[in-house]
Amino acid sequence: MAEKKKTCIVLGLGRFGEAICLRLAELGQSVIGVDRTRSRLEALSESIDLTAQMDVTDETALEKIGARDCDVAVVAIGESLEASVLASAILVGFKVPLVVARARNALHARVLARVGVHRVVFPERDLGLRTADQIVHPHLSRFSEIPGSGLIVGEVSVPPEMFNKTLLELDFRHRFKAVVLLVSRNGERFLPRADTLLEENDLLMVTGKQKDIECWIDKCKDNEQGGETLGPNI
Repeated sequence: MAEKKKTCIVLGLGRFGEAICLRLAELGQSVIGVDRTRSRLEALSESIDLTAQMDVTDETALEKIGARDCDVAVVAIGESLEASVLASAILVGFKVPLVVARARNALHARVLARVGVHRVVFPERDLGLRTADQIVHPHLSRFSEIPGSGLIVGEVSVPPEMFNKTLLELDFRHRFKAVVLLVSRNGERFLPRADTLLEENDLLMVTGKQKDIECWIDKCKDNEQGGETLGPNI
């Protein structure tokens, strides 16, 4: 059953807010973009459902454009800490089910948490950490972090030792400390069962703790150099 389409409002349409708007629209969500700068609104006017030029701390104006009825609100303001906190407080007061706010530093994050923001993000810090991880572990570039979980998710190819074996035979979850979420085969994806036979050109979407998957893939690389195969070919 398809998920219900959500109405999302994004306050602050700099590069971060713009990227969120475009991706939400790509994913089929209804998007409202709010900013004081006309050029930012014009750049998104044909890509999202509604744009509004206004002061993001104006509670009455936010209510008029439907902020109270939104399913998700993202406060992507990066320049003004005051505007960020005030806008967040207004949206929490509207009882928007999910309010996500961008923080510039730890103090800003604590203030946002105190006004009731459900999730605080650090775009620059998170990008920096991800880039550093990919420098040290380039084979994890196809993996993404699941926020707040300590888990990563991504796709790996099936190594020869797994061909024509089932997940049950491989004892996959315990041996590799990872869970297979989906199997991609001939352009189609499906949920695997314990008795699903893995084939040569399959791709596995797996999730697990980053340290466990790093260990698995690094061990695979070492064994490939030694002529053995114990894990996925990335």
